[in-house]
This record gives sequence, C-alpha cells and structure tokens, in this order.
Amino acid sequence: MSTVCFSVLSYYPSFITNENINIGILFYVPDNNQAIFHSITKWDRAKAFDDELDIDFMKDYLKGIADEVEDHLFSCQSDFDFEGFIKFYVNEYKFSSIQTVQIDHIENFIDNTQKMYLKFDYEKVERLNKNQERQYINKLLKSSDIPYSRKRIKGGFNENIQYDYIIGEYAVKLFTFEGKNLSYLISSAKMWAYNAAEIKGKYKTIFIYDKEMKESEYYDAIIKILEQNAYKIMAFQEGIDYLLSLKRDQLINSIAI
Repeated sequence: MSTVCFSVLSYYPSFITNENINIGILFYVPDNNQAIFHSITKWDRAKAFDDELDIDFMKDYLKGIADEVEDHLFSCQSDFDFEGFIKFYVNEYKFSSIQTVQIDHIENFIDNTQKMYLKFDYEKVERLNKNQERQYINKLLKSSDIPYSRKRIKGGFNENIQYDYIIGEYAVKLFTFEGKNLSYLISSAKMWAYNAAEIKGKYKTIFIYDKEMKESEYYDAIIKILEQNAYKIMAFQEGIDYLLSLKRDQLINSIAI
C-alpha cells in the first residue's frame, strides 16, 4: 500500500457567491517525496463559467504552479511542504483541504482522481461512469476509516428509501445535475426534500451535487427546495471533504445512540 495526498485547486471569480470551478490537482507521494501538479487543458468551460476571465493569465498562473512544483523535484533538499505550499493560495485561486489515502496503484488513483475532479477535461467516453465514481468515493471513505452502509431506510409510510450512503447519523444522497435538464429535476428535488423531512428524527440528510455551473433560475429553485429539510447541501468537492472529516469514534457513538 502507498500513501497519496492530494488537494484540488479551484477558481473563485466572486468572493460573494462562492461559485467555483476546479482547474487543477496537486498530488504528493510521501514515500518517494514526489509532488505532481495536473491542471486543465481545455478552456471552453472556464470561459463559459466566467466570461470576464483572462484565459492567458490563468494559463500562466497554472504554469507557474507547475514550474514551482517541478523545481522542488529537482532540488529535493527536503520533504515537500504540502501544507506550506497551498496555504498562500487564498484569493481567487484556492486549494481544498488535503486528503490522504492509502492505495495499491498510484498511477491508477491519480488518473481516476483527475477524472473525478477535472471530469470536463475528458471526453464523455473517457470519464468515470456512475458505478466507477461510487467505487472511487468508497475507496476514499474506506481509506479514511469512515464506516458506511447502503441500507434502506423506512419512510413515514413504511416505504423503503435508498440513499447512496448511510454514515453514522447522516444519510447522504448524491444529486446529479450534469447532463440533466434542470427543469425536469425540480420534481425529483421535491421528492428528496420530502424524504429528508420524513427521516429527520432518525438521520440528518446531506445532499451532495456534482455540477459546476453559474446560477440559473432552475438551479436556484432546486437548491432552495433541497435546502428546506437538508442538514447540509454541498457541491461535490466540499461534500466529500466534509464526509472525510467525520471522526470514526463519533460515527460509531451516533450509531450506538
């Protein structure tokens, strides 16, 4: 087993709305003191996300990060200071919290991580399918020693409700916006908001959605509907970071209670 640490770099065009788009990932392999930075190479989505974005500046900015990481590889006078490196990125360009996983195949994990967080840099046929995405999340949870199940929950009328993950007192639903007609998702959002209300006394519902997008009329409506009875509603990166931050002892105690 090998240890791999990674952090996702996102671009935040506004300090107010907190909208963001993933543009790179920094990996670190402590066993051989190797740091690797991968960034997007397709720019249409970034342009669509922020029509005022200076693409040439972003390209130079990302190249600067890659060059700095590469300089470390050649000097190698000390271990790569991951925390120290990312802490200076605090404005429009921010790194996420560092995640650490234990994996068997480093190259395969790095490739899948890029396809999860930088998925729109890949053609549709190259991206992970829904089953592979779930397997990836499972691997992160297991590596962080987060106990989970996919058991069905009984609703208010004794019906079965299938969440994606039951983690302690939390019921987690992955909500897919990408590739869907948002106007059609409103009825689905209402159903899940109702489900969240039904189980409120037993579980706290967390909705995690996969879409990087500018706000729109339908998007706003879906988020507001889901927020009604949710404990939390978060974009994918933020949501996964939150789940991985949960402590095993707390989760076990919540199950016992």
